[in-house]
Amino acid sequence: MRTTSLFLTLAYAASMVMARPTIRAEPVAEVAETYTSYSSCNRPGVFALTFDDGPDKYSWGLAKTLHDQGIKATFFINGANSVNVLEESTTTEEGEKTYLEVIKQYYDQGHEIASHTYEHKDLKGLTVEEVEYQMNTQSDVIFKAIGKRPALMRPPEGVTDDVSAKVLKDLGYHNILWDIDTNDWRHLGLSTEQKNVKEVLDEDIANVTMGHISLEHDIHEDTVNTLVPWLTEYVKSKGLTFVTVSDCIGVEPYQPDASTGASNTTTTPATVDAALTADINLSTIDIDLTNL
Repeated sequence: MRTTSLFLTLAYAASMVMARPTIRAEPVAEVAETYTSYSSCNRPGVFALTFDDGPDKYSWGLAKTLHDQGIKATFFINGANSVNVLEESTTTEEGEKTYLEVIKQYYDQGHEIASHTYEHKDLKGLTVEEVEYQMNTQSDVIFKAIGKRPALMRPPEGVTDDVSAKVLKDLGYHNILWDIDTNDWRHLGLSTEQKNVKEVLDEDIANVTMGHISLEHDIHEDTVNTLVPWLTEYVKSKGLTFVTVSDCIGVEPYQPDASTGASNTTTTPATVDAALTADINLSTIDIDLTNL
């Protein structure tokens, strides 16, 4: 009976994550060579505003302010970095909200949600299993919030290697980098951040230069309250239109629905709870089979 119970428990936990894409057995180097990274848009006249490392206490208000201005941004989020998304909450102008509710607010307001790994781990040097853990666990967090799995990701520090590139490609992720780095995380002041933006935008040739992808971090108060208001107005003054990253590069923002994917397993936020628990605690399981 104990053996049967053990196998059923492990099988149930495994079934919860079957809607995730799987890794294909292809040579690592060959796949990595064909894995495309995007640092600008596919046409002139557009601007993709992106934020890394959140959500955090400023994110709810930022998303609402942008929405009220008709601006759709893309948020590359972590599950356990600045905050623990599954366990923590924040105070907003609309009351106490869990961070899962913050993510849902992004989605409901037309913003795009993408992966920045679960724990903001540098993917360079990780094993296949470690990269899968970072991506699949974060995919489960996002699915729990919005019922969709991301197809866009940004690697921490913008760095991948052959192993992680293969895993990302096999899992169906588009690697999103940037061509405007405000370096807001350095806290060097608005004038420096303005210079970082202007040295790119001021070189644009109308109807020729491809649209831009900018990098900011919504975990910083000065970014949200000072840089973003200036940046959005400056971008508008250049006659550029704000778009999401998926629009910018011409891809779908989310993975195909589980019902149309390779798996016939129905995945719901409730079953993802079980998958998250199984994933996060798997390394701590120590089973004595001698008496089964």
